[in-house]
Amino acid sequence: MDRRQFLSLCGLGMTGVAGCIGMGGDRQPTTEGDTTSPEPELRIEFSGLQAGVVGLVEDAYEIASKPDSQYLFLDVHVDSGTIPSITDFQFHFAGDMYSPKTEWNHPPLHRGEGSGRGYPDTTGKERYWDDGSTDGWIAFQVPETGDASGAVLSWPSGEWSPAETIRSRLANPIPEFTVEEWAVPETVSPDTDPKFELTVRNEGSHPGHFWGAIDGDGATTDRLVTLVSRRIPPGESRSWAVRGRTYQMGSAANSVEQVTYTLRWLGEDRSASARVRYE
Repeated sequence: MDRRQFLSLCGLGMTGVAGCIGMGGDRQPTTEGDTTSPEPELRIEFSGLQAGVVGLVEDAYEIASKPDSQYLFLDVHVDSGTIPSITDFQFHFAGDMYSPKTEWNHPPLHRGEGSGRGYPDTTGKERYWDDGSTDGWIAFQVPETGDASGAVLSWPSGEWSPAETIRSRLANPIPEFTVEEWAVPETVSPDTDPKFELTVRNEGSHPGHFWGAIDGDGATTDRLVTLVSRRIPPGESRSWAVRGRTYQMGSAANSVEQVTYTLRWLGEDRSASARVRYE
């Protein structure tokens, strides 16, 4: 059911030159069999660390998590060379080795925790595929806590180590959050993207990623409004606004009086309604 939408080094390799000795003793180089593919040049970037994922369930969002687990999202950029298979990547953490998660109950969606985009983002970043696409995210499901001093991402021709701040977050429990404010506009219209305002507090002692999604219950079957993502410092609150899509409002020919918007996250869902204005 997957569809393409769910932590920099240059890999080096040595290529041998084959040769043979002729009857006269002259060494004759040969290129036969010399077809080694160029090693990939990769850039790895940290994208997010969170306690669960947003899943796409037909026309709506779902929040999914697993007890005692966290999900590490890394962006893979292939600058040149052969595109590595996703199975070539391994993440070493707390004495064990983890492969990228490829089996999901529902297609995962991810918006990086450093994203500053305010416009509607219903599906997030592209997922990494090794059959032609050169950029995308990979995700590792690892224990919620553990020794991260030796945490490293490796592939056959290189490796990447997360920054100390990321290792500290990997080693400690993911913080809890409180949604202090969730504001929906009083009125919305089909030709204007609605603006939602949030204030969220990080109750923990380490930086954390608040993530979730907003969907709308209206006249059409397309309920996806936008993903929500923000990195929040420990013990602090952050306020910001996001824009959503308007497709779920229907048209004047198929009008509705109101749309109910729901903020879905790991805590209790928050819902509020807006009157629809047709002009």
